[in-house]
Amino acid sequence: MVAKGGTAISPTQATISERITVYPAADRFTGPRPAVLVLPGGGFRELPPHEGEGYARWLAGIGLHAFVLEYRLLPDRFPAPLQDARAALDQVRSGAHGLDTGPVGVIGSSAGGQLAGLLMTGAVLSIETGVVDPPRPDFAILAYALADLDLLPPPAVEGLLGELIAIKDELSPARHVDATACPTFVWAAAQDPPGVPNALEWARVLVAAGVPVELHIYPRGGHGIGLADGVTYGGRSHPFIARDAHTATWTDACEAWLRAEGFLTP
Repeated sequence: MVAKGGTAISPTQATISERITVYPAADRFTGPRPAVLVLPGGGFRELPPHEGEGYARWLAGIGLHAFVLEYRLLPDRFPAPLQDARAALDQVRSGAHGLDTGPVGVIGSSAGGQLAGLLMTGAVLSIETGVVDPPRPDFAILAYALADLDLLPPPAVEGLLGELIAIKDELSPARHVDATACPTFVWAAAQDPPGVPNALEWARVLVAAGVPVELHIYPRGGHGIGLADGVTYGGRSHPFIARDAHTATWTDACEAWLRAEGFLTP
C-alpha cells in the first residue's frame, strides 16, 4: 500500500494492499474523516490516472481519505475485478492503513462505475462460490457509470464479456438495486452517448427503490472527462481529458451533496 501526502502506511493483506494508493485528507482536517474507494474507468483495459489520482487529490482536498485501487483488468474477467473491489473495501474499513476513518464510500467512472454499482448493491454472481454478505459502501458517487449492459452496443458488450455474455444481466448493477442500496450521487454529460442513458437509468431505479439519489446532466463534455478540469495525471495525457468550466462544477455539487447527506462534516 502506497501513501501520498506524508502518512506512513503499514501494509497488510499484501495481495490487495500493494495495489492501493492512499491519499490522506489534507492536513487541515482533523479527527475521523470519511473515506472513499476510487475505481477508475477504462473499459477494463486501462486505469486512467485522471479518474484515479485526479479524483483522489480532489477528495483529499475537501477532507476525505481517498484509496485508489488498481483492480485487475483484461484478460482477467469477472469476478476478478469485483473480488478486488470487495477486498479493497474491506481493507479500507479495517484501519490497517493507520487513518482515522468514518463512513466509507465509493466513486466509480464508466466501467469503474459498474464495479461501484455491483459493490453498492451487494451483488453476488452465479459464477462465484462461498460469497456471503459481501461488503457494501455507505455512499456512492457514479460518474458516467455503467448501469445496464443493454444500454451499450452489443459488439462492445461481447468484447467486454466474452464467454461471460450468458450472465450479462447479472453484471448490470442497476438490475440489483433495491431499498438497501446506499445514497448515491450520479452525473454525466449530455455529449456522452453511453453516459446519459446509463445515468438516467441509475436515477430511475434508485428513485423506484426509494433510495436517496441526486442526478446531474451537464450540457457539455464527453465520456471519460473526469474532473473536467483538463489536468493530466501520472505523467501522461489521455484522449478523454478535456476542460469545461461549467461541467467541472460537478465536484462542487457533489461536495454539497456529501454535506447535505451528512457524510462530510467540517
